Amino acid sequence: MADSDNKNKKIKYFNIYGRVLKNYFKFAPVASVFTLINYIAGGLFPAFTAITLASLFDEAYNIQQGGGNSNNLVFWGLLYLIAYVANNFLIFITELIIELGADKRQVQYRYLMCAKLSRMPLIDFENSNIKDMQQRAEEHLYGGIMDRIVRSSLQLIFLNLLNFITLAIVLAKYSLWFLPLCLVSVLPYSIARLIRGKEFYYIKYKMAKKSRRLGYLWGLFTDRRTVKELRVLGADDYVFEKWTESRDDVQNELWEQNRKDAVSLLLCDALRIIGYGACIVLALVLTLNKTVNVGVFGACIAAFFTLQSATRGMLVLGGELPRELAFAGDYFEYIDLPEELSAEESGGVLYSGLHDKIELRNISFKYPNSEKYAVKNVSFEIHKGEKIAILGENGSGKTTLSKLLLGLFPCEKGEVLYNGKIVKNFDKPSFYKTVSAIAQNFTQYKLPLRENIAMSDINSLNDDEKITGALKSAGLNELLDKAGGLDNELGTAFGGSEISGGQWQKIAIARGLFRESEFIVMDEPTSALDPLIETEILTKFIELAKDKTAIIISHRVGLCRLVDKIAVMKNGEIAEIGKHDELLAQNGEYTRLFTAQEKWYREN
Repeated sequence: MADSDNKNKKIKYFNIYGRVLKNYFKFAPVASVFTLINYIAGGLFPAFTAITLASLFDEAYNIQQGGGNSNNLVFWGLLYLIAYVANNFLIFITELIIELGADKRQVQYRYLMCAKLSRMPLIDFENSNIKDMQQRAEEHLYGGIMDRIVRSSLQLIFLNLLNFITLAIVLAKYSLWFLPLCLVSVLPYSIARLIRGKEFYYIKYKMAKKSRRLGYLWGLFTDRRTVKELRVLGADDYVFEKWTESRDDVQNELWEQNRKDAVSLLLCDALRIIGYGACIVLALVLTLNKTVNVGVFGACIAAFFTLQSATRGMLVLGGELPRELAFAGDYFEYIDLPEELSAEESGGVLYSGLHDKIELRNISFKYPNSEKYAVKNVSFEIHKGEKIAILGENGSGKTTLSKLLLGLFPCEKGEVLYNGKIVKNFDKPSFYKTVSAIAQNFTQYKLPLRENIAMSDINSLNDDEKITGALKSAGLNELLDKAGGLDNELGTAFGGSEISGGQWQKIAIARGLFRESEFIVMDEPTSALDPLIETEILTKFIELAKDKTAIIISHRVGLCRLVDKIAVMKNGEIAEIGKHDELLAQNGEYTRLFTAQEKWYREN
């Protein structure tokens, strides 16, 4: 079993490396070629230097002894100088190009990440395990892991390995003892990197949730709304302490790992220094025995130092590579998550509009990482043109039901059908262009008023008359003057006009009304508004939506006299369904809600 696991791990790492290498040359081909040339040149340069310096020192020694040739001395000196300047110039140019290439690749990898987010099923955004995967993928990506893997492997093969081979050949000519001495003095680096790399990956893997929490707590200090609330409540110190505890929890594990790593490297460095000292002793013995001359003595010491560094680098990079590939694997694991299929891929049925009715047949649903059903065995029908209110207290399953109704979440049991066809089989673009939705947690776009409204139908961005009509329908006549026109920005983030929470909510309603759709879902559309203003707006909305099918989700009863049918939810199930008078006569859950809220609407 262990052999099988190791084999599978090797295959996995090989596949990951293949993808990273392919993208490396694909995303920035010119920079990649320059990187390769630089490493090959760097791999050959130390051996060339060792040979050149040995000849240079030897010629200088011979001249001092009364022999030798000054022309040869000048030749070897100029050759070394030219090679040195050329190598450093190549390194300088290549480093600039490599940085540009790294930036291009990072942009491409971020694009893949954004594309994944845009194509993921919405239910995945409710899954904490997938959120942890996203955290790991983003952290490794922004740490430059992809470039580091390829550059490390190219450096290992074309720089360190070439250094090792060429220098080993040069040193072996003088004494074979240099080679085992070099290997023994740096071999522990590889062992240390493998062990610590595995531990470090495991710590980073299990730390994803803690890192997300740390980021969330930090976000509480940077969000204008939460900062204001924390300051008023006097809870900012408490949240700061929680952030500090969370930060320390994350950092302590990393610090402990870094401490172990530092101790390991200290021991490895000690052995490497001892090995270098042994090299000097060996070179001295060879010189005293007249096996090599003084010039070769200096070249041997320099070559051994470079060989030792190259071998160390080769072993360290090789030891770190499994950890780096594991990090890259986290990115690709996220990128490879299932996506919503396009119309061509899924063979989705083109949606031609609601001609008959919508049916909910015994649908049930529970969120990922939860054992409790948010919606359970819900069945009812919505006929074309009907205005339906889904009523219930907070947590009764109303919002979840709306997402199932629109096919945003898949039903665990049962089906949602439009004109007798299952909603999940529809081609999504053709379906959603007929639908408009006003979310409970709507977005406050810090953009001009025009764009805030036209976001639901961007093709009508310059239709001032249509935009103004949507604003009036939502009761926002005065906002045009306050904002200073359609093209002035809203919110203070970029110097725009500050508006109230109720006005933001009316803008969300106007955005929903702006889109020309046959079916509209309003999820708690007026929760921030006064109950009487709410009734006024909803009355206007139902009047404007007379030719549409509409679902209005609320925990308030003020709109219930205006709709064709009321579905009352409790604990994820349909407790009652019917018209206002019918439900009052039943003296059940609806009656309880209506009686509790009736005083809000007496003026009506």
